[in-house]
Amino acid sequence: MPKLFFIITALLGSLLLSACSSSPYGPATSKVHLVKPGETFYSIARRYEVDLETLSRFNPKVVPHRLKAGTELQIPVEGADIQSPSIQYTVQKGDTLSSIADHFAVPLGSLKQSNPGIDHDRLYPGQKLIIGVAPRRAATGYIWPISNPRLINGFGEENWGLQKGVNLQAQPGQTVFASKEGTVSFAGEMRSLGKVVIIQHPGDQQTVYASCEALVVKAGDTVQKRQPIATVGFNTLVNRAALHFQFRDRGAPLPPENYLPIIE
Repeated sequence: MPKLFFIITALLGSLLLSACSSSPYGPATSKVHLVKPGETFYSIARRYEVDLETLSRFNPKVVPHRLKAGTELQIPVEGADIQSPSIQYTVQKGDTLSSIADHFAVPLGSLKQSNPGIDHDRLYPGQKLIIGVAPRRAATGYIWPISNPRLINGFGEENWGLQKGVNLQAQPGQTVFASKEGTVSFAGEMRSLGKVVIIQHPGDQQTVYASCEALVVKAGDTVQKRQPIATVGFNTLVNRAALHFQFRDRGAPLPPENYLPIIE
């Protein structure tokens, strides 16, 4: 009798563990694809029969025309409800909550709120996370903030820490223009970024102009597209005269190359 009791108890325990390990949110809605040499954003979308807009939505920080071998892309699996305001992500080896939030361009606090029962400091491969992935929003009417822009570093090519943007070639004292009409929300000094201008645009989007030499606007000013707002100064990120430029959507830094005219 005791032996039978222990067998039954073990079976029940196994069933309970199995039930606990299964996700209450159903099957994962994305998988990882490691980009191989020669592959393009378009060829990968075609291979998995996913439209470009959906693939961009699952990979908001990837610049399609600058895709590199070794990049990990999130691919929505067959049958995924891509219209849902949230998706389920399977944790990969090396992931942290911060890196996942950064990849999907979602606030870290929101990611924690969406996954209250998870130890945020101890993720493990195979774990399921719920991520609120907002629909890809358009950013129309923007221009590059200097004449004849050329990239020194594209978005994500260097690890700038909190400086999530691009660096543009420029001459000392070159004029910096407002990328689009809006209201100046900040004009002053920032640690590691020097003199900075931040412009708030319609639709809760922002542009950031850093490493400036002189500012010609102040907080509260209304500016028009192409209006001079500053001049280029010394950029400590690249140790030369250059403009550090960021594009943000609802506070999340995104690749300006995805939203502004393509430059070589």
